[in-house]
Amino acid sequence: MDVPTSATFCLRCGRALTSPPSVATGFGPDCTRHFRRAAPVLPGFTPRQVEDALELLELGGIAPLRGRRVWLTVGHHGTTYRTASTGQCTCMAGIHGKPCYHVAAVRLIAA
Repeated sequence: MDVPTSATFCLRCGRALTSPPSVATGFGPDCTRHFRRAAPVLPGFTPRQVEDALELLELGGIAPLRGRRVWLTVGHHGTTYRTASTGQCTCMAGIHGKPCYHVAAVRLIAA
């Protein structure tokens, strides 16, 4: 019997991930469905920002940096940003106090 040397767990709920697509994104199928259901009711973000946030989550462009409070997110051009669950982000929109899709992605995880 082969015993895995490392386990991969869902970044949202903590369950073990077994399928290659789930391992690649970091989220299980139940959490992915949750993001899709929660996205239309995400207040304060444009439909485009919500769409970009869902894409960010589906492509695995987000990783926890400090527990569930600070996340590393990837921008459209491959730049990495620090995004807090409280709404701060180091992208240009976030620096200017505007909502960005990085924050929307973090809020979908927390929803």
